[in-house]
Amino acid sequence: MAYFKLYSAVIAIFVAVPAFAQGWIEYADPAQFFSVNLPGEPEISTIDYTSEYGAVYPARVYAVQRGPSRYSVTVVDFTVAKITHTEPDDKTDDANARSLWVYDQRASIAQAAREFRQRGGEVTFDAWNNIDRVEGHMLQITNTDGSRTFAGIYLQAPRLYILEATVPAGAPPPGLFQQSLSFLDEEGKTVRYRIEPDGSRTRIR
Repeated sequence: MAYFKLYSAVIAIFVAVPAFAQGWIEYADPAQFFSVNLPGEPEISTIDYTSEYGAVYPARVYAVQRGPSRYSVTVVDFTVAKITHTEPDDKTDDANARSLWVYDQRASIAQAAREFRQRGGEVTFDAWNNIDRVEGHMLQITNTDGSRTFAGIYLQAPRLYILEATVPAGAPPPGLFQQSLSFLDEEGKTVRYRIEPDGSRTRIR
C-alpha cells in the first residue's frame, strides 16, 4: 500500500509537466553544485540558517515569483560546520563539540521537514525520497487558504538543498520544478549514486 501511494504521488507530479514547460529555464549555480528548472531567472538573497544544534550557517535563497505561485531553492552551506562547533572560546564540552558538526548535517533533513509541518495546514504526503540516490524527504501540504506547498529536502554534504513550491488552489503540481534538481561535481557534471546495502553510496556517474 505504501508503494502504491508513493507511485501515485509521483505520477501526479509528472502529469502536469507539459502545462508548465513554456518559459522555463534550466538554472545552474556551479559554485553551489546544483542545477534546477525554474520559471525564470531567480532573485538571489543570503540568509542566516539556524541548525538543529543552534549553530548559524550561511545560506542562499534562489526564488522566482510567477503570478500567485512561488518557487525557491535554499542552499545551506555546512562547509564551516566543524570550525563552528570546535573553535568557539566558550565551548564547554570538547568531546560533544567534535560530534555536533556531524550531527548538524545528519539532522538537517529532519529539522527542515519538521519546520514545514509546523507551519500548519494538512500534510497530504510525507515520505522518504531521493534524487539520483541522494537521500532526502518530500512533503505536500494543503494550506489553510487552499494553496498547496510541495517541498523536497536533500543532503549532499556539506550542503542541504530545500526545494519549495507553493501553487494556488486547483493548480497542477509543479512537477517540472520538483523533480528537476541535479547535483553537480567540481567540473559541473551531474552526480548520481548507487546506494549499497550498508547505506554507503557508490558514484556511478
